[in-house]
Amino acid sequence: MNRGRHFAFWIVAALLVVAACRLWIGKQPTDAGGVAVGGGDAGGWPRADASTEGFDAAPFLAAVDWAGKERAGALLVSRHGHLLVEHYSGDLNVESLVAGGGLSDALVLLAAGIAVPQHGLSLPASEPVDVAQLPAAIAKASGRSFPQFLSRNVWQPLNAAPARWSEPEVSARAIDWLRVAELLLHDGRFEGTQVVPRGWTARVPLQRIAPGAEPFADKDLTYLRGRGATRLWLSPRFDLAILSVSGTAHSTDETRLPNMIVRALRERPGISGTSLDDLVPGH
Repeated sequence: MNRGRHFAFWIVAALLVVAACRLWIGKQPTDAGGVAVGGGDAGGWPRADASTEGFDAAPFLAAVDWAGKERAGALLVSRHGHLLVEHYSGDLNVESLVAGGGLSDALVLLAAGIAVPQHGLSLPASEPVDVAQLPAAIAKASGRSFPQFLSRNVWQPLNAAPARWSEPEVSARAIDWLRVAELLLHDGRFEGTQVVPRGWTARVPLQRIAPGAEPFADKDLTYLRGRGATRLWLSPRFDLAILSVSGTAHSTDETRLPNMIVRALRERPGISGTSLDDLVPGH
């Protein structure tokens, strides 16, 4: 009798564990639905300490601390192809898929830049492009579904982890959106490979003015708006990308975080306009 009760107890316990696991999995952001976009082996990026990449530690850490308090979710910072910060909180983790929003629009435009020379995709030379129509146009020109085309021509060359396509946007890991940022920073190159034709990234519309108490400290800084309060700031001048992931943010100041990080740079050019190349050759 005792043995039977003991057996029944463990059966019930096992069923409860299975149910809990299913519930937990169902709530994960990685369960994004849509169509899979195959990637590479998602090998890790080289990491570096912020101080070795030109930052003063105290103000840089102050910026990271402020971001953690004011823009909950995730914060990633990269410079010169090195990951300096990868912080997650709340429901987000390294495997969470982040809905792209405006980041997806940029990614679709980059894919179109590949389809133009490869498959003769015809786009207006100077007029704005209707991004919503591009996935179908790319699929028609290439003979592959848009997720297949994106996988083969962009996602695998970026060595990104599998993503999801649920029209009209891609959902991908935060760190893989930073891989897209590398293309935007380096005229379509990623780790020395020309993924998108030279000159094409100039067609991606980047925003230059953001709500905040002051203008951007780097006059050349641009950004993309993701879903909710998610923002990707880009500084080609400093080879710097900052990704803040959040559905909502406590602060509506969208210049403070990038300004704090830019001002933490030791070799930041002064008001004379001296370029980073002049100060640090080869950067």
